[in-house]
Amino acid sequence: MARKKSIGPVYKRITLPSRVPFLRLNLKLQATLLATERRRRLDLFEKQKLSADKCYFNHEAQYKRSYDYINLHIMHEACSQRHYRSALRRSGQCFLDFIDAFDFETSKDLEQQLDQEWPTCLLPNQVTQEKLDAIFRYRNERRFWASQIRAVRLERKLSHPDPAYAFRDYVAMRASLIEDGRAIIGLAMQIALRQSLHHTDIPLSWERLAHVFGYAAGEISRGRDPADYLMDASAPLLWKRGFTVPRTPSEKQLTYSTGRSQFMALKEYFLPVAPLLGAMSVISSHPYSPQNPLDSRWPSYQSGPEGLLRGYRAGVSFMDDPDDELLTKATIIYALRFQQLLTRKAMHERSKPLLSPQQIVTLESDLYPAEIEDTHRIVSRADGQVFLQEPLLGKDYKAQGLYAQELLNQEASKIPASSLEQQFLEEGVQTSYPAMILPPLPRAIVDALRSYKDVNQKPR
Repeated sequence: MARKKSIGPVYKRITLPSRVPFLRLNLKLQATLLATERRRRLDLFEKQKLSADKCYFNHEAQYKRSYDYINLHIMHEACSQRHYRSALRRSGQCFLDFIDAFDFETSKDLEQQLDQEWPTCLLPNQVTQEKLDAIFRYRNERRFWASQIRAVRLERKLSHPDPAYAFRDYVAMRASLIEDGRAIIGLAMQIALRQSLHHTDIPLSWERLAHVFGYAAGEISRGRDPADYLMDASAPLLWKRGFTVPRTPSEKQLTYSTGRSQFMALKEYFLPVAPLLGAMSVISSHPYSPQNPLDSRWPSYQSGPEGLLRGYRAGVSFMDDPDDELLTKATIIYALRFQQLLTRKAMHERSKPLLSPQQIVTLESDLYPAEIEDTHRIVSRADGQVFLQEPLLGKDYKAQGLYAQELLNQEASKIPASSLEQQFLEEGVQTSYPAMILPPLPRAIVDALRSYKDVNQKPR
C-alpha cells in the first residue's frame, strides 16, 4: 500500500521584522494562511474531480503563491479608496473646487502652504471653517490619489489585468480558516500548550488531542464544545457550511462533533500554520475592541445582518482589521512562543515534539516571544459573577458563559512556585508585551485528555 504523501508548508519561512509597517506584516501573515487554504481547497476539489475554476476565476491562482500577498494589498487599497471617496465629493461639488481657498502658483507652493498651515488647524479659532474644510479636502484627495498610484503599481506586478480572486473569495477562505483552522486546530494548539506547561504527567500527542474533539469524557460528552471552557461566550457563534453552500441562520453550529478522521484531515492541511492558528485561538478567547470600531473599510468576519459588528467581544482576530497594529503584534509574538515551545520535547517521557520545524512555516522576527502568565487576571469574583482584565487593551470585562462558571468554581489558588518561571529563567529569553494568558486547563478538558487510551502502548 502506497504511503500517503504528506502536505508540507507552502513557505519554508517568513520574516517579520519590526521595522516594517504592521500593515505589511499583517498581510504577510494573512497571505500565508490564504496560500495554505488555497492548497487545501484545490486538493479537495481534485479529490472530488471538480474543475478548479469552480473555486477561482483566475487559473494561475492555483500555483502563484505571491498572488495572495499582492491581492490582499490591492483589496486593501480598494477598500481604502471607497472610504476616501465617501468623504470627498458631496453632491454639487466639483473636482478640485477646494483649491480656490488657497493662493499659489505651482503645486509645490500649494503643498508647502498646506504643510505650514496644518499645525494651526489643530488649534481652536485659528483657521476659518471654509479654509479648514478645504485643507481636509485636499489631504483626503492626496491620500486618495496616492492609494490609486499604489494600486496601479500592485496591478502591474500581477502581469495581467484581472486579480487572482475577488474579495468574496477572500471572505469565503477567511471564514474557512476561522471556522476550521482556528476553531479546531488553533484551539487544539492552545490545549496542547497549556497541557505541556501545567499538566506534564499527561503525554502530549495529536491522537490525544483528536480524542478531546471526538469523544470527550466528563462534561464535554453532554454536548459541550471544548471552546465553551476556553473562550468567553461573548464570541459570536461559528457557522457550519461547505465551500459552495450559502450561509443560512439554520446552519449555525452550536456544538462540535469533530470525529477523529475529520480532525486528523484538518491537521494534515493546517499543521504548517499551527503556531499561527494557536495564537489566533488565544487572542480570540478574550473580548477585544478593534481600533476602528466604526470603520467599514475592511469588513470583519461575521459582520452582517445579525448585527455582529465590531463591538467589544471575543472571537476577534488579526484578519478582521489589517490596520490594527496591536492585534498584529500580539499575533506575531504569541505565534513565536507557540513555535518555540511546541517544537521541543515536552517533559513527559513518552511525549515527542508536537511540531517539527520541517513541517511548519518557520516564523522569524526580531520581536521577542510573548511572556506567559499562568493565571487569569481576576479583578473580582462575587455574587455569581467574575470580572477579568483582558491582556491586549487591559480593559476589565464581565466573563460570560461556561467559561465564567469554570472560573467561579475554581479555587482561588495559584499553581505552586510556577514551573513556567523556572523554565523562562533557564531560557534567559526576553519577552514582548502583551502577555499571553495560559492558565491550567479546566477539569473537563483534563479529564478528556486522561480518558484517551493509546492502543499501541504496551501494558506495564
